[in-house]
Amino acid sequence: MEKLYIKYHRELYLYAFSLCKDHHLAQDLTSDTFFKAYLSVDDVNYVKYWLFRVCKNLYLDYIKRNREYSSESILERTLTNNETPLDKIIDSEDKKYLYKLIINLKESYKEILILYYFCNFSVREISRSMSLTEGASKTMLFRARNKLKKEMEGENVS
Repeated sequence: MEKLYIKYHRELYLYAFSLCKDHHLAQDLTSDTFFKAYLSVDDVNYVKYWLFRVCKNLYLDYIKRNREYSSESILERTLTNNETPLDKIIDSEDKKYLYKLIINLKESYKEILILYYFCNFSVREISRSMSLTEGASKTMLFRARNKLKKEMEGENVS
């Protein structure tokens, strides 16, 4: 279990943070995911995929329980602090800049870009995780990259 934690903690936290945009909730989601893994890791064939799926399901359960959830105010609080949790996990300024742009995209684009670039999922793994065909995953990744490129160009113009 310790090896799993060491191997996937960073990626899982980044994914959880991209979903909720709240440091403390992302930590809770990450630890709850590993707790569930501890309880049932023997029954799982593909651990990385399973961990990310559990994390997303835990987040969706949280949303259902807390309908008054406001991601914009949480994101503003988190990103305006001098040092964010992202500073400790993402080492380069370019990656931080990209991550902050990505988490403001629509959900499907955000998820596919985070999984591909920050969590090292292959297109095949993404298609399994998001219940899409590989072709649909490639198309969505292409569109997400184009949208991100437009966002970056918009940032450079202002």
